[in-house]
Amino acid sequence: MEDSTKAGEQSRTNLTQFQPFILAAVRAHPIAIAPLTVVLAILAPSGAAFAQPAGTLAGSLFDQTGGALVDVALNVRGPVVRGRQSDATGRFEFRDLLPGDYELEAALAGFESIHRVIRIESGKTISLSLTMIVASLEQTVVTAAKTGTTDVQSTPSAISAISSTALSRFAIRTIDEAAAQTPLVTFTQNTTFGQLSIRGIGTNAVFAGADPSSAMYLDGVYLARPAMAFTDFLDVERVEVIRGPQGTLYGRNALGGAVNLITKAPSNDFEASARITFGNLAERRAEGRLSGALKRDRVMGSLAVVRGVRDGYVRDLNHSDQPLGGDDLTAARGQLRVVLSPRSDVTLSTDASDQAGRILSNHKILSIKPGFAVDNPADPRDVRLSTINSSGVRQSGAMARVTSQLTPSTMLISVTGFRRLNNQYVSDADVSELHLLVSRIHEWQHQWSEELTVSGRHRKVTWLGGVFVFDESDHQGVWVDQNASRTQVQLDPRVNAKSRAVFGETTIQLTPRLSGTVGLRYTREQKHIENAGGLYGLDAPMAAVAGSTYAYTDSIVHTAWTPRFAVAMKLAHDAMTYVSATRGFKSGGFNPSSTQPGRGFAPEWAWNYEGGMKTTLMNGRARINAAAFQMDYTNLQVQTAIGIGVFDISNAAAATIQGLEIEPSGRIAGGLETGGHLAWLDATYDRYIAVGIGGVTGDVAGKRLNNAPEWSGRLWLEWTGNVGRSTRLRLTADATAQSTVFYTPFNDTIQRQLPYGLLGARGEFGPSNRRWAVNVYTRNITNTDYITGAFGASPVAFGGRPGPSRETGIQLIIGR
Repeated sequence: MEDSTKAGEQSRTNLTQFQPFILAAVRAHPIAIAPLTVVLAILAPSGAAFAQPAGTLAGSLFDQTGGALVDVALNVRGPVVRGRQSDATGRFEFRDLLPGDYELEAALAGFESIHRVIRIESGKTISLSLTMIVASLEQTVVTAAKTGTTDVQSTPSAISAISSTALSRFAIRTIDEAAAQTPLVTFTQNTTFGQLSIRGIGTNAVFAGADPSSAMYLDGVYLARPAMAFTDFLDVERVEVIRGPQGTLYGRNALGGAVNLITKAPSNDFEASARITFGNLAERRAEGRLSGALKRDRVMGSLAVVRGVRDGYVRDLNHSDQPLGGDDLTAARGQLRVVLSPRSDVTLSTDASDQAGRILSNHKILSIKPGFAVDNPADPRDVRLSTINSSGVRQSGAMARVTSQLTPSTMLISVTGFRRLNNQYVSDADVSELHLLVSRIHEWQHQWSEELTVSGRHRKVTWLGGVFVFDESDHQGVWVDQNASRTQVQLDPRVNAKSRAVFGETTIQLTPRLSGTVGLRYTREQKHIENAGGLYGLDAPMAAVAGSTYAYTDSIVHTAWTPRFAVAMKLAHDAMTYVSATRGFKSGGFNPSSTQPGRGFAPEWAWNYEGGMKTTLMNGRARINAAAFQMDYTNLQVQTAIGIGVFDISNAAAATIQGLEIEPSGRIAGGLETGGHLAWLDATYDRYIAVGIGGVTGDVAGKRLNNAPEWSGRLWLEWTGNVGRSTRLRLTADATAQSTVFYTPFNDTIQRQLPYGLLGARGEFGPSNRRWAVNVYTRNITNTDYITGAFGASPVAFGGRPGPSRETGIQLIIGR
């Protein structure tokens, strides 16, 4: 920028150019002399100002060890504006500064910025010696306790928060990418159904009448069906992952834990951002967001949209132009926040998404069964199918959140949600080029929920009370074509669910360091099914096979008491420890393939006993969080495939789960930051007579639960620094690894995944003001082959779902 000296010189030059014209005018009109003299006195710069000697600002920059800091970006703003960088010895100097007050800013990645106000006097030199402090780790707040926002480090439970910084750092867009960021969380995709497991608790029961074992929420609204797990992280600010049963505050189906997606709230500040991505597999994705005030301090809104396509990473050699596992996404989310008064506001939001593509399920043959001869391509990501797979998942919703400060210490929050799902797919169910089995599902679901809470914060007591109401209607048609016999299995269950709950929790400060928490929830659930089905001929007019059809209604009612007890103690040096005992439950349900009523199953239960410690070290530059737990898991709902289109879910097992989680993070030095986790999990059946394919039974006591690795971990490292005067460079590397996982209770050698690891890297380049940036990234650098699930019900072969191949891309970010 040009300083004020140059501006003054330009002004004086302009006046000199007009001097002859001014003198001529004065001679012609002497009366103009007086006012003209006044005008010239105002416009003309003072000669004294030009003659005034300039000053100098100089100094040195050091870190806390006394080492010189190089390439620190320095800016002074005042009568003139200048920019510099510190040299190889940490020194800097600003010469020819006009007298006056200046603001000095010094910034270097990994350090707290310095701001100083300095007065420059004529002819004098100001000398400074500045020490920059290594920046503290980002503070992340969560709303998991439902009593307002709290810091993760002061929340006495095993909770991980993936902040907006981390979401951007690792380009996290979906729940399967987020699962890798936190301990003991795994995610598997089965056709269009998502299967979330936390601490070894998950389920393969995805059909109408059954529910997930770990819960997902969007801004506090429960996402009831497994297909809803694939919601895109559009406009998401952070992800909160709470591990262990959450029966008191979250209630139904939070047996393993809960995941809550928190979107960005609109504010007064105008924000505009865009991200454009190009990658391999013909990936193209564009997303944009606008946010700001419609009426300042009263009405604020935001709108975010995304459109993305990507080819699949698994080739179907029989349909070479139809790769499997791709994406075709269109989504939008809008929010409106209205401030009703200084104590009350309401936020209205709506979202919609349309996801399509050639669905990838367990289509890679792991082992061919006796009696069949099929082609199994050598490449782990090549398959041969007889049917062209397809899928379409449309979901939408609306939410109203009302917040009212009833008193200075009492808050009322109402969250009302409505959601709708339209989920369908076509899949080659024999996982081969033989045209034997084709499965089709079409699910229509809608739900509404209301949660009303009142909470209070006092000097020694924090309390919360609430009610929860949930209604759901789920209609899921299933058709399985058996081409060899020219018949079709049809299932047509319609399930209505109602859940009502009241809950409360109180935390009392027993001493300045010690607190105790007691909570309790009562839930009453009712489910009703209208079920019909049978075996029909595939050829027109598709008549029913005699004696195969059925139709009936059935109902079940269950109640649950789910308490929580906890004690937390604050220790010296920013540390706290806690112990807790919590109970959780998962809803009972129906077997939609049952031909008669009375075949429902009861809820499953878990008691979790946990102890943990959270520590903040090095003046906020490092954290280590750890938790140890044991769960007594009873009445496990186990799904067994009996035949084509026939499966059974029963309360057939009990298990003991114990584990250890460690999450360290820290700023090592300067712009270097690291983090990750390490987890050990011992999840085995105490009793279970498992039923396998063909009705084979076996005692699997002592065997590991599905999708529960004994060891898993993650490590990431990031360096951020300045390149040149105003350019910022960020380099990130991450690695994940896990031990063997099994996909059946028999722990067989076919339906399993042996230990493997994945590597990723990312680089970001842009100006220091972060107005734009260019990212290049790669995932699965070594193109490691692995599977994320397995399926044995096909008569032809055992199949597995291949994990994503290497991904590379470049991304342009405009705004933040």
